[in-house]
Amino acid sequence: MYRTAVVENGFSYERFREDFIHSHTFHDSADADSRNDHLVNLGRIGSLLSTRQDLIQKYFNSALSQDEFRSCMKEFMIESPRMRARLLNLECYLSDESLRILTEAANDIPLFKRDVTPSDMDCLFNKCSPATGGPLVANSNEVLSYFFSRLNYKGIISNKYQTILADHGLVVRSTGSRPLTQTDISSALRHFEISENPVRSRVEKWVLLIKSSTLRPEEATT
Repeated sequence: MYRTAVVENGFSYERFREDFIHSHTFHDSADADSRNDHLVNLGRIGSLLSTRQDLIQKYFNSALSQDEFRSCMKEFMIESPRMRARLLNLECYLSDESLRILTEAANDIPLFKRDVTPSDMDCLFNKCSPATGGPLVANSNEVLSYFFSRLNYKGIISNKYQTILADHGLVVRSTGSRPLTQTDISSALRHFEISENPVRSRVEKWVLLIKSSTLRPEEATT
């Protein structure tokens, strides 16, 4: 589907990704084990498509053997200790202007239960440390997960953002019970992407503005 849609027919990667997930959401098996296995598999592929476009481009441009597919999934799912040791931050440094726009976005969407400040966003994105104004509690796990996935898609933050958020305990679940785990984020993102949520367009608008603020003047005009 990737080769046909993106490589051969020029569809956008985002359109392909959403079409793939939607076209594999349901199946005919009635027993719980089959349905659970299907959900697990779709969740893994959905996360792969959402967070590792680099692997899709690396492995899926040509005919894919079973061994190559296993290598792709191994690279996606298994992190070596050396790699995990490097996951200290979101690999971004946002300017004061980018932090200002990010703060406006977080409060407008909204991403969190409370209004945030540029200092809160500096702690979250640049320092990967607890927010100065108190814990950041997700207003909606699904919307927050989608927002971060779009920041990753635009190259603003690391494609390991799910692991980093979880390992540092940076955002609390919308219920306030505990910090979001990587599984929470991945599952919430999958649920958002198979739904028709009207906040999607608002997220896209803000992500484009944030991306523009990170570009050099000559890049913004090209």
